[in-house]
Amino acid sequence: MIKYKNILIATDFSEIGDQAARQASGLATLLGAKLTIIHVVEHFPEDMPEGAVPPENVDPKKFFYDRAYTELEKLSNNLGHPEAKLEVLISNYSAGKEIAEYATQKDIDFIVVGAHGKRGPFGVSGSTANRVTHSAKVDVLLVHAMNQEIID
Repeated sequence: MIKYKNILIATDFSEIGDQAARQASGLATLLGAKLTIIHVVEHFPEDMPEGAVPPENVDPKKFFYDRAYTELEKLSNNLGHPEAKLEVLISNYSAGKEIAEYATQKDIDFIVVGAHGKRGPFGVSGSTANRVTHSAKVDVLLVHAMNQEIID
């Protein structure tokens, strides 16, 4: 059996992202592995909801970075992993590409990502989960949204 040492959870702060984070947290605890939690801010579209638009006097990258980092801190504390490494990546590329590249660069040996279940004509998971699954050079666990009890 492979002993994973560095587990990466990629989150978009959605309900399925939280489910995936709980699964990753449980695995990290069970295996005695280090946990890294990552969020990728892909780009800054012009048609953002009003509440997501940074104030004019604030650098947009700093605004999105700070907001995401605060959410990562809350998530790691809620998971009982305040020592988890937290990363926010600001990127012009897809989140899936960034997550797979991050795993390669940082010696991650297992990735956990939520799959929103948005399936295309070929039955593939959402675009980020699909990209990570096909681009990563390590094992990937897709956590699907289900109405099931998660055992802590």
